[in-house]
Amino acid sequence: MNVNPNDEQLRAFVGMVAGRIGQEAPWNSQLGAYQLSSQNWATFAVKMHHYFFITRDDNASAADFDAYVKACVSWALGNYRGLPRGLQKTVAIYPVLLQGPATPEVVAYTKQKPDAHFAAFALPTVVDLASGRIDFLEKTPIWGFAMWKGVRAAAENALGRQ
Repeated sequence: MNVNPNDEQLRAFVGMVAGRIGQEAPWNSQLGAYQLSSQNWATFAVKMHHYFFITRDDNASAADFDAYVKACVSWALGNYRGLPRGLQKTVAIYPVLLQGPATPEVVAYTKQKPDAHFAAFALPTVVDLASGRIDFLEKTPIWGFAMWKGVRAAAENALGRQ
């Protein structure tokens, strides 16, 4: 990804998300993204750790976004601290790409079922800066039926999707 961490629209969007979840948003130079995290209790008394990674690249292809998503998932799972996942703990990872406007191939990528991970969920998301539209997977994967509603709700609340 080719991202400028000082991009005005990127910083404004990150500031909005940081305000909504009440967390600071440090720059993660390894991922080329701002990173935020939060926790909450989810379905079945499971504590869910949320990791939001927000970047911008107007020229990113679906392949570029896929590489970014995989890097975000790898970073979150490698840096998660707490009880082992699956023991009343789970991780939700939100790789967010801002584009102005969003390319159709990146939007189509967000509609694909993400890879399954043990007690972890990834929700690739694209935000169209031109229209304000936010796209991610709407369907519930069979392997995530119990937690997926909470994963989507957290994304909608943090990212401002109406």
